Amino acid sequence: MFLRILFFAAILTGYGTALAQSATDLSESSSLFYLRQHLYTLSADSMEGRNTAQEGQRKAAEYLVHTLKEIGIEPGVIDSNGHKTYLQPWDFVKRYGDRRAYYPQSWNVIGLLPATEPSDEYVVISGHYDHLGVLYDSIYNGADDNGSGTSSILEMARLFSKQETPRKRNLLFIFFSGEEKGLLGSKHYAQYPTVPLEQIVTDINIDMVGRADSIHAEDSNYLYVIGSDRISKRLDSLLQAANSGPDSMQLDYTYNDPDDPQRLYERSDHYNFASKGIPVVFFFSGIHYDYHKPADDVEKINFEVLYRRMMLAYRLASLLVCEPVPLLPD
Repeated sequence: MFLRILFFAAILTGYGTALAQSATDLSESSSLFYLRQHLYTLSADSMEGRNTAQEGQRKAAEYLVHTLKEIGIEPGVIDSNGHKTYLQPWDFVKRYGDRRAYYPQSWNVIGLLPATEPSDEYVVISGHYDHLGVLYDSIYNGADDNGSGTSSILEMARLFSKQETPRKRNLLFIFFSGEEKGLLGSKHYAQYPTVPLEQIVTDINIDMVGRADSIHAEDSNYLYVIGSDRISKRLDSLLQAANSGPDSMQLDYTYNDPDDPQRLYERSDHYNFASKGIPVVFFFSGIHYDYHKPADDVEKINFEVLYRRMMLAYRLASLLVCEPVPLLPD
């Protein structure tokens, strides 16, 4: 714990300088630095478990906005006054019997990276940044769930912002709140989208990608794939192409089975896009012993594997925005 505190303090002390000095570095070591920076920050005790509509989640949203600004990602929301902002508010009503204090609203955080040539199509990269908060005096830091996905999306945003290859589709980076309460933030977005839903080509959803489950304990070079062939088989074909070469991973489709009892296809934010007929892929590394427990801490994250999983999502997104193959009709 003492080493963790020292590392976190060093990150906060050098954050602005480090970002200014190496923001254009696209190396693996640079990505690992930023993944650690983001995840140690988001899963710190000071974030109070990032419970939806509570102070910890507000702090996390502030960090996301700060980071998106620093790496040159534009605001993805136009508010009621016509001003650009990163925050999409939505009304929150706490569950009956929950005695904790809440704000009346929560916030999705949305960043936009426009295409380098005119385009009315969007690729969404999403993940939820909320977790469970403080329960019975224990802080549920949610390092894997879903600090890992949130950190991956922030780093993907940095990589894309520095990428010199022309982009023929726009990128939306969406950080949802309210997932742990029942996919509430993404449900609100699907009802009140910032761009027309028919212009969203696909959603790449990243949720819990920093550890290994018991099935893959001996070899963590894998990733569960859910939904990639449900609406568009072309999306799955692009995923196979993105996964070719020396950096390929084992793609496990176990949870993609419509008859799987876990029903994970319906349990993360991509589902609110899929229910509108938008092709989706959900990346996930499985349920581990610390799932929804206070012990889901950053010390247990495998950052090298997290990087490889993030890069697979990045390669897929690159194919989607740089060589815009139509996904529908299938």
